[in-house]
Amino acid sequence: MVTPAPRVYRFADCRIDLASRELRRDGQLVVLPPKVFDCLAYLIERSERAVGRDELVASVWGKTEITDTLLGQTILKARRAVGDSADEQKAIRTIPRFGYAWVAELAPDDAPSSPPPVGASSNRRAFRIAWLAPIVALLAFAGFWMHREASRRVPVPSDDAAAVLPVEVDAPAEWSWVRLGLMDALASRLREGDQSVVPSDNVVAAARAADDGPADVGRATGAALLIVPSAHWSDSGWNVRLDVRGGNAPIDIETRNADVLLAGREAADRLLERLGKAPPADAGHVGQWADAKLLHRVEAALLTDDLDGARRLLQSASDALKASPEYGLRLAKIDFRAGEFAAADARLRELLSHAPAESDAVLRARILNGLGNVAMRLGHSDMATQAYAEAATLLEDRDEPADLGQAYMGRGSVAETQGRYEDALADFSRAHVAFDLAGDRLAEARVEANEGMLDAAREQYAAAAATLDRATVRFESFGTLNELAMTSSAAIGAHLALLEPRDALAASERAWPFRDRVSNPSVRQALVVNRAQALDANGRRQEATKLLEGVIANDASDRSSVVQAVARAELARIVFAAGHATRAADLALAAFPAIEESDDARDRVTASLIAARALRVDGRSEDSAASVAALGAYSHAHADPLSGRYAALALAEQRVAERKDADADYERALDLAQRANVPADIAEVAISYGSALIAEGRLDRATAVIGQAARWADRDLRCALMRVRLYAALGQRPAWQHALATAKAIAGDRAIADELTVFPVVPLSSDKP
Repeated sequence: MVTPAPRVYRFADCRIDLASRELRRDGQLVVLPPKVFDCLAYLIERSERAVGRDELVASVWGKTEITDTLLGQTILKARRAVGDSADEQKAIRTIPRFGYAWVAELAPDDAPSSPPPVGASSNRRAFRIAWLAPIVALLAFAGFWMHREASRRVPVPSDDAAAVLPVEVDAPAEWSWVRLGLMDALASRLREGDQSVVPSDNVVAAARAADDGPADVGRATGAALLIVPSAHWSDSGWNVRLDVRGGNAPIDIETRNADVLLAGREAADRLLERLGKAPPADAGHVGQWADAKLLHRVEAALLTDDLDGARRLLQSASDALKASPEYGLRLAKIDFRAGEFAAADARLRELLSHAPAESDAVLRARILNGLGNVAMRLGHSDMATQAYAEAATLLEDRDEPADLGQAYMGRGSVAETQGRYEDALADFSRAHVAFDLAGDRLAEARVEANEGMLDAAREQYAAAAATLDRATVRFESFGTLNELAMTSSAAIGAHLALLEPRDALAASERAWPFRDRVSNPSVRQALVVNRAQALDANGRRQEATKLLEGVIANDASDRSSVVQAVARAELARIVFAAGHATRAADLALAAFPAIEESDDARDRVTASLIAARALRVDGRSEDSAASVAALGAYSHAHADPLSGRYAALALAEQRVAERKDADADYERALDLAQRANVPADIAEVAISYGSALIAEGRLDRATAVIGQAARWADRDLRCALMRVRLYAALGQRPAWQHALATAKAIAGDRAIADELTVFPVVPLSSDKP
């Protein structure tokens, strides 16, 4: 007879029941997202061996690939749930370059487990912002480890800044690297001569997006001088020419040399003299020049995302270069961008051990910035904060604004993901100043995007919308499409929160033409969902429905389950409004498990609300009551105003359905919505409460409540229709006719119930779609 493996274990102060999916610490129930529990269970059941990353992903997520960020965050939550951390690793140990292993001592426990609580399932229009946070936080890392000369960078007035454009190369194919390699070499040489130069990644991005050539690059980067280089090869050597536009007068410089980089260096030195600056003194020997040449070729490969090419070039480096920190940093950068975070972490830690602050504080700070970026990708927030904080301390008294800006933005991103909004805001403000001093407008746009996300997380949607719109324009000018799509999605959400549907659609239009060129599949899917929301809010419901159904039907392995869940919740709202309660309930219930993993309170509570409404209308009253109760429990556990107002609203609607007094709950929901001052939330509560009041014949109070939503009746259909119902109930036929005309004008292809078009109007319950 085979003895079955135990399904209940004890370890440390924890007890886990794998069958009932229940974890307790010190006797207290720990509520976990499903995937977090699945990871714990899978590792515990295989505690005799290490589990590979791919095996864990395939078993828990049911697909072959997810982002390293999602996996890292899931493991981080699993560790925290059992009192572990990335530093201690007393329960879950990371096996570098392989996966994870359960290391805590397990003891079987056959004591009965208490039944699990009733789970919640989830609606209404959520503002798609917070569930993009894991992606947006990574904006801080997009400019990581750009090539920086060791020489001191002296900021000069912005009206003196120069942008060196990619080189026009006339040479055989093997010299293609000159296009960006010589560009970077020219920029570095000018920078060594105390000339303010726009970072190369800014120029490459702006040039790629430019329709009007150098002029567009100048507008995007803010450069006063535009340096347009060309390089022509012949049997006698290289001819390098610099066409300098802007300033007091055009400058034209031409040099010749057998070596293209030497020709470029001479051209840069002549330009410095024409600008009234002294060329830097040359130092070093031929071997060092060869190393510098190789590094420029590596940088050219990195600027075009040719990671394999950059790695091959570095393999041919001299022994002296391989022993240098610059070499190790380049390899760490390649590992990082290739997603090999464990390798990058190991390489950076080795570099850090040989970079004491006393001998080279700037080098140590750059390594620490890199370690912070890696730690964030692996979900080790506390380690990331420590690395960024030390980097910032080392750089605060030094003239290295670009590196200091990276430290501030990284630390701010960690604070944002941890909900420490005031700390995040302070660091983003510091990063703004640092990147402005560095002349890095692309990095400034990334800071603005993070600031907009932060404003949205704090429900300051007016500030968020303005900031995100500004960042979107900048990303569009640079042609950075992933950032453009992410920021546009967030801007759509902010405008929808403000009940500004036309502005939401305008934000969508900026990124929509480029959707097929967005490389990140999750960002691409998110843009589609947010576009659908904007379309529906503008009366283009059929288009919105088609987009959402497309996201839901997408079975590709690169899909994001959270994005698909949000699509289901949004589609549930639409089909419920069309009177299809059964389908709406099924969609909302199917969405909730993945939405729960997003840790986004707004997604959870709005999905819970539509589920409760749809279940109630579908006759599934017990399930509806369970959903309302679960939302209340979630609100009690998190004690935040957002979940508080939605829990109060859901409970009020449940009481109305049970023919009980709901005034206290409605008044609480309305008070909380007014305090937050989010127009869409005020309207949500006012429409529900107003419907109940009209149904009870309490028209005086209904007028006061519905009047709070009436201010948006010219642009939001639900507010417009609520005003129609109020005027009909008041017997005000001319006002009713005007309100109905307004509603029809903004309805688009959204149906208006026949009963609202005939005077007098039949009373409507708060649940009826």
